[in-house]
Amino acid sequence: MLYIKNQWSMGKGKSFRSIKPLTGEIFWKGNFANQSQLNIAMNAAHNSHDGWSAESMKTRIKIIRKFYALLEKNKLTMTNLISTETGKTFTDAASEVAATLAKLNNSILAYKKRTGFEKSSLGAMQTSLEHSSHGALSVVGPFNFPLHLPNGHITPALIAGNTIVYKPSESTPMVAEYMMMLWEKAGLPAGVINMIHGGKEIVQGLCKHPLNKGLLFTGSYKVGKQINKIMADYPEKIIALELGGNNPLVVWSTQKINAAVNLIFESAFISSGQRCTCARRLILPNTTSGKKILAKLKQRAQSLSFSNKSDLYYGPLISPKATERFLRFQDKLITKGAKFILKARKVRGSYNLVTPSLINITGMKKSFDEENFGPMLQVYFADTFDDALAEANNTKYGLAAGLISDNKKLFEMFTQRINAGVINFNSTTTGASGAFPFGGIGRSGNLRPAGFYAADYCAWPKASIIKKL
Repeated sequence: MLYIKNQWSMGKGKSFRSIKPLTGEIFWKGNFANQSQLNIAMNAAHNSHDGWSAESMKTRIKIIRKFYALLEKNKLTMTNLISTETGKTFTDAASEVAATLAKLNNSILAYKKRTGFEKSSLGAMQTSLEHSSHGALSVVGPFNFPLHLPNGHITPALIAGNTIVYKPSESTPMVAEYMMMLWEKAGLPAGVINMIHGGKEIVQGLCKHPLNKGLLFTGSYKVGKQINKIMADYPEKIIALELGGNNPLVVWSTQKINAAVNLIFESAFISSGQRCTCARRLILPNTTSGKKILAKLKQRAQSLSFSNKSDLYYGPLISPKATERFLRFQDKLITKGAKFILKARKVRGSYNLVTPSLINITGMKKSFDEENFGPMLQVYFADTFDDALAEANNTKYGLAAGLISDNKKLFEMFTQRINAGVINFNSTTTGASGAFPFGGIGRSGNLRPAGFYAADYCAWPKASIIKKL
């Protein structure tokens, strides 16, 4: 179902369905929007903008708070929907709902600190600064965090007075529809948020639509690059790209072997590697200690249960295509000179479950710098810490990076030299705070970080200079 101007309706485009990644069962059936419905949704958002932006921030926040109160009240239902439609464990899905609930207060504080209104005087001159909303914005969400990441754009955009056309992932339409039901119950005025289903044609249509003032996207570098090419013809529109990562995790000078293995394991394999901040490359010292860490990591991965549903790391990849892509990536690394440490395989009798993969890339003549969305770690042995840093930066991505060490001075050096937007020390690479900006450089985005700094791209500054006559 589509949600346009506070009305539910059937899509008139091609049919599609949501499949449970764990079992292959059909979970949801529906249709994409067609071009006419896209136009209606954009018009609804455009026409509702003046009224919504004219409301005081206090009024807007009051309505937005109702959504979050409803989400809190219905968090068990939402958790079950996320778990079913993405294949995440219940614990993993519950952590996404909790992260979403924490979004509101951080977004309000960010708007007040980074935008808002201020005045100053100097003699006969007075200056004032205020911020305005853009208008109708479109949000394109991913499958891996179908609640948290779209609301990371939607909430700050609404606080600033923008209106929204939201296109969720084709893999998670039911989570999106339930989210819209909660926004509807919160009492948003008609047209402030509209939701349409669709594929790349709908995304392209949103980019090009004359009433769309900008597109806020979370997803892969490949798709982000395509969107950026289209938006290059519209320099007047805002574009925020939160893309992927080929994230390094360096382990150096630590005696805490078991603790290090636990952090590595969670960084790489939580959510079956389907997080943009998951560790993709593990850089170890070429020493007895480094080899001991790898041996324990391999043992831990081999002991992973695929029958215990309470296991935090257990879970399928999102689709058969994703499973095929993951296994094909593994084979490609081997053809390019990498060596198996632990070969991933599809779990017998499962729909999309795969076992973890450990690949030694130390001997490769040329690195293969691509993001692989799945439970794989590429392992590199370095002789010196300088070599380890060079390998960590040997990527066109720059999202997350981590260092595990007993030496804090190494972290000071690591922070100065590493090319990443989110840096972790003695914690998982997936750690991030909503009170700080989130995003990266290079192929990881276009320097419009989400998180606390989302307020920056959801409003634009108006500076007034007033002289007394």
